[in-house]
Amino acid sequence: MFKKHLAIIFLSTISFIANAQLVPSYKKVHVLQDSASFSDRSYLAFPALIDLGIDILVSYKRGKTHAQDPDASLDMIRIGKTGEATSCGSIAAVDGEIMQMGEWVRFSDGTIANYIDVQKKGSPSRVGLKAVRSTDGGKTFGAVKRVGVIDGVEYGYAFEAITKGKTTWMLVMTFNNLEGGKYPFKRPRLAGSVDVIRSEDNGSSWHFVRSITRELNNAPINESSFAICSDGFIVAARGYDKKQWLMRTDSEFKIKHKVNVTKKNEFITSYVGRPRVFQRDSGWYLLGRNFVAPKTPMRLSMFKFDPETLTVTKHVLLDNDTGEKVADGYYAMPYWRKAEDKTEFNVVTYKRNAEIKGIIRLAFDWNEVR
Repeated sequence: MFKKHLAIIFLSTISFIANAQLVPSYKKVHVLQDSASFSDRSYLAFPALIDLGIDILVSYKRGKTHAQDPDASLDMIRIGKTGEATSCGSIAAVDGEIMQMGEWVRFSDGTIANYIDVQKKGSPSRVGLKAVRSTDGGKTFGAVKRVGVIDGVEYGYAFEAITKGKTTWMLVMTFNNLEGGKYPFKRPRLAGSVDVIRSEDNGSSWHFVRSITRELNNAPINESSFAICSDGFIVAARGYDKKQWLMRTDSEFKIKHKVNVTKKNEFITSYVGRPRVFQRDSGWYLLGRNFVAPKTPMRLSMFKFDPETLTVTKHVLLDNDTGEKVADGYYAMPYWRKAEDKTEFNVVTYKRNAEIKGIIRLAFDWNEVR
């Protein structure tokens, strides 16, 4: 019997190493904003956060459906040092327009802004990137203003921004109905070019740097993320063709190495929805919605990878390890806080299932999941 138990333990260990999968033992769930608290426009989704040191600002869409819902606003939650959330109402709303996705940017002068994928009902839906700005740490925001044409192109969707020194880079996407957005390849659905733009004056003006799409030989990519790595960048890109890319680039975003992690890993059988790539405590991670096709419902996963080889070395299944039906969810962003005797890894996301509909915070023991 003892030998049998040893064999079971040994086989389980081999399985864990082969699949590099972990389901955390420590996990807390906190509903930050419940859909039930609103009598109308109770569809809450697509959170994005910015860590201000003490407070966390979380923007999210408040509307009626996933898309095509005029008058949807961009609302905000402020998370204080105790982890409790305070609803702050709308920070961007325009009659007849859809505030679909918002992405935070922090500039070198301390200004913060939220760049919004503004849409209208119908097709084509994009009306062009707009933004709101705050100079007082998110206490107040100015009017919704159009970003406009950048080196001949008007963009419609901002994915992420990085500021180092006086330079801010931002990942953005073109659309064929917006100026300069036509792209010379057959694109499934609405895929345009994912570009990098750069500002040296706190967002007053922007300039084109490089097309990640062209660097990937015109691969049909959409939602993307990036982080500074040594003298270049790590970029993650979701493909419409069910491929998930990790790339290492130089300082001008020329690709030095790329890997289709969907092809390389059995636990990634499609793209990683709304990916977020980040570095913490010498480790590199990819966070996002994971469809384990074809039959398993969506899950929230974090993948640890080697920044040189871009090889995935660990899979942490953060939510829905039981395979419940989740109708929609898992656009996620992380932050860290000390809690009692541990560092908590917090993930703000959204989820719509039988029990939860709204914006949530998941908390884990960082030492366990890292």
